[in-house]
Order: sequence, then C-alpha cells, then structure tokens
Amino acid sequence: MTFANFRQLAAAKILGIDYDIKNRYGTGTYLLHAAIHGGAIEPPASQLAAYCAGDGAFYSFEGLTLTAPELALAPTAFDEPFAVVNVANSARTVVWHGVEDQQEGEQVTYISGADSVLGALLVQELTAAGFTTDHAPVSFAGDNPQNICNRNAPRAGVQLDLSRSLRRSFYADGDLSTAAVALPENRLPVFFAYADAVRRACSLVPLDDGSEDTPPVITQPRAPTDPAASVAMRTPFAIDHSGGVDSTADPREQLLDRVQALVATLPGERVMRATYGVPTSATLFATNPEVAHDQVQRAVIDAVAEYEPQAVVSAISADVVESLGAVNVHVQVSRADVPGAERDTTRTVGVLVGGSVVSTPR
Repeated sequence: MTFANFRQLAAAKILGIDYDIKNRYGTGTYLLHAAIHGGAIEPPASQLAAYCAGDGAFYSFEGLTLTAPELALAPTAFDEPFAVVNVANSARTVVWHGVEDQQEGEQVTYISGADSVLGALLVQELTAAGFTTDHAPVSFAGDNPQNICNRNAPRAGVQLDLSRSLRRSFYADGDLSTAAVALPENRLPVFFAYADAVRRACSLVPLDDGSEDTPPVITQPRAPTDPAASVAMRTPFAIDHSGGVDSTADPREQLLDRVQALVATLPGERVMRATYGVPTSATLFATNPEVAHDQVQRAVIDAVAEYEPQAVVSAISADVVESLGAVNVHVQVSRADVPGAERDTTRTVGVLVGGSVVSTPR
C-alpha cells in the first residue's frame, strides 16, 4: 500500500508498533540532520543522521516492521508535523536516504538538493576521504522545491542517497538488519570515516557569521533569527484545506495560539511544569460566580504575564451555556508591540461538564 501523506499513514498504522518518530529541535540558527525513511525503511539512515547531528537538531521517522518500506512517503509529499516544523526552522538541512545500487556493487553517494554550497563541500570532503560521489538521477534527485530537504528557511537543502553496497560496507558482515544496525559495536571504521567527512563539510559552512565583509553563503533568504518569525503548528491542532497540518508563520497568530493553549491547560497537566496553566474549571463549580470570575481573571493575567510576557490581556469574560451545563471563558489578548488598530483578538476556552477544559476552534 502506498500512502499519499502522513494523515493517511497515521490512520492506517500505529505509532510505537509500526513506526516511531524521534525529533529534537535546534536553537537559534541551526543545521538539521534528518532521516525521513529511517529505521527499517532505508537503514542506516537514522543512525547516520543521529551520529552527524550529535547534540544538535535531529529528526527521524522510523519504520519498525518488516513491511516498513511501505511507510516511505515521497520526499515531495512528506508532511509529518514534527518534521515540517523542524525543517522549516532550520538554516541548513541534510536529509539522509538509502537507495538500491544503480550498478551492481557500486559504492556511491548521490548528492542533490538546492543547497549547492553545502553540496559542493560534501563532494569535496567525501572525495578527500576516499568516497565516490555523483549527482542523483532525475528519478530520485532532491532538487524539487517541494522536496522536504528544500522546505527549510532558505528553501535550499541537501539530500544524500547512499547506495546499498556503500551502506553495507559500514557494518560487520554487511548486515543491514534492524537488529545489527541498532548496535553501535557493529559499526566498522568506514562508518565513522564517512560520517566524519560529512560533519567536516557541514562545519565549513557558517550558519550566520554576522560579518558584513564575508559574502553570504546562501544567496536565498536566510533563516530568521527572530523566533517569532518561525513556522509553528496551530493550536488547537487542525488540518488545513490541502490536507496537511495547519501551521502559521504569523507571529501574532502564534502568540494568540500559545495564550489559548495556556488558558486551556489546567495546572498540573503539563509534565515538568506543574504551575503552567489556569484553573478555569473553577468557574463551573463555584458557589459564588462573581468571586470565581475574579479569581479566574487574576489567574489568567498572572499566567500570561509569567509564560507569555509579549501578550497583553485587555479583557476577560465568562458566560454560562445553560443547555450544556458548561462555561465559556473569553480572553481578549494582543501583542504588546502591535499598534492598537490591530491589537485585540478574542480567543475562547470551554469548560465542559465534569470540569475538563478544551480550546474552541479559532
């Protein structure tokens, strides 16, 4: 079975049984190593990406079963939410793949993608280390702007396709089974020679040196250094008109989403952040509605001040939905640095029967 997008895949397969997702975002202006066909799909793409990433940004979509190859979404259609956000926020992107030998026994790396500068450095360093490189055939080249490797901030990334014979040379007995690849002790010296050459190439490209005297490495727009300009998934979670995960690059909308999520979270629900949230459910069970309203109003203002200091709360109100026995809490909020004409937007959080809290659709 072939899946057109992640939504179809997730509806048919089970996370933790059929596939797994590993994701670590970078900070500031960062380089990302990713394997969208990891695990048992194209081994050892996940292991190479993880080794080269070190403590930096890393993503891996991993097939866990013998039928894992059917989970290989096309790079131009890959839309798993964590990958989309991590790639979109990265300044440099290397996506690892494995391919079958195009000629019997060949040990070659096919290099493609719109980042010609990093691509050239990879050719340079891999060749110097004794490895063969070539440009990828049209059938699987990563030059399409919609390829996940090119959906980063500068719209230019690199796709590495390693032939099967090359990948087999990295492991004892050429064993690319999931069990063998998972054991670091099975890696041969050639694995490290190869991966270290890739790391050297990546280290030669400054992400942002801040120097006006040095020509920019990327001729297309650089990754924004302002976190507010990054792409973020919308909350509440939603699917957009194209069937993908709804996201926004609008800093104002991102702030409103975060405030809504904050107000819709009860204290104690967020792991490792016990005080994050607002006790909005108190409005449902209060014996004195006026006192409860004042308490919630104070709690919202305090929580926003602590966790979203860029936001300004201008009004808070609550109304009872008698037919449902529920309460809607409305928070009027804006960015502190936005002119008054664009400021006020209201987001609503619903307190349902039993005290559970939900974000209402935007």
